[in-house]
Amino acid sequence: MAGGTKILVTGASGFIGSELCKVLVERGYLVTALVRSQQAFPMAGVQYLVQDLESQFHVSLLADNFYAVVHLAGKAHGKGGPGEQTSEAFEKSNVAPTRRLAEAAVVGGIRRFIYLSSIGVHGDRTLGTPISEQSSESPHADYARSKLQGETVLRENLVGTSTAFSIIRPTLVYGQNAPGNFGRLVEICRRGVPLPFQYANNRRSLVSLESLVRLIILCIERPEAENQVFVAADKSPVSTRDIIRSLRRGMGRRASLLPVPSGLLRRGLAVTGRSSVYQQLFGDLEVDSNKAVNLLGWKREADTLGRLQLIGRKAE
Repeated sequence: MAGGTKILVTGASGFIGSELCKVLVERGYLVTALVRSQQAFPMAGVQYLVQDLESQFHVSLLADNFYAVVHLAGKAHGKGGPGEQTSEAFEKSNVAPTRRLAEAAVVGGIRRFIYLSSIGVHGDRTLGTPISEQSSESPHADYARSKLQGETVLRENLVGTSTAFSIIRPTLVYGQNAPGNFGRLVEICRRGVPLPFQYANNRRSLVSLESLVRLIILCIERPEAENQVFVAADKSPVSTRDIIRSLRRGMGRRASLLPVPSGLLRRGLAVTGRSSVYQQLFGDLEVDSNKAVNLLGWKREADTLGRLQLIGRKAE
């Protein structure tokens, strides 16, 4: 496809968006980044469109002959203070802009609308059965509920039109300089302090940044992706214990994992009102992403621990 095909990317200055824009430009696409303000150090080969998606904008916003819109912008879980973690705040950032963009996409004759949702629409844990596209939707927090609402308004506005959608529900995205929980874990590993995770032998699926970007591009290019939902994860789950071991191995450090009973940590975190942290560190969250592999030929990461070791090496 490429060859001058025009793509609009929202959230283009973020962790996922900046990598996506770079790869799209390398593949010959004409990329426009929709951002709130002009970047001090713009990406090479990318044009910029300044627009605050949380404010009203005219439906002609997407009337510049774009082939596809990749909607990555939104409020992330845990970003901002307590006042920014309400259902109202997430609706303002994640639902209303998606509705207006979908309306503009139809008016502008956009062919593809790729929406980045969250694996959280299926909940925050698994009990022996991996999450797939057929799993029940059971969002566990306001952020996840807002992403599912975004999916709903997208379908409502695009079904029956000439604009096809693809919805991607990634699990935790990792990579060099990743923000959020993964970035904090890398920083903790760099400090070399002993960690109480010797018994954290759980099964959690992650997805590499590079793999996720490949899936997004497949959803732009492949007709099989039209009006489909995909969960996104690396081939095999990993444990919290092995994540730390791999990162520290790459840093040239000892694992320094302490054999603290998980029950003791669970009670301690519950007393301090942080039971969700225990689930993230010791609970299972497995994802079966074979649909994208079989339908689109997606090449997902098959060596998660090797990739994590490389990230640790570069972070040291």
